[in-house]
Amino acid sequence: MDAREIIKILDEKGEVSLETWKAVSVKKNKDGTVDVLYKNLHVGTDEDPVFLWIYANVVEDDWDVRVLERITFKREDLAWLLRYVVKKGEGL
Repeated sequence: MDAREIIKILDEKGEVSLETWKAVSVKKNKDGTVDVLYKNLHVGTDEDPVFLWIYANVVEDDWDVRVLERITFKREDLAWLLRYVVKKGEGL
């Protein structure tokens, strides 16, 4: 299933409204999941956008996409989070 179909299915299922969110990136993972990043069209600004990240399972046999996790965040939230992520091999 290609990225456009994944986005279309999520919209049709009511998981993400394309009237509110614009898909900016889709990353397919080897385990049959996808990461989809959306930008809000109505909230936030170009300098301080609001994003929606969806982690979903792609079920090719059923031609379905099932949301496993979703997070809404702003750029400043991501910067805050990255400051506290421990790099591999480093202790707390």
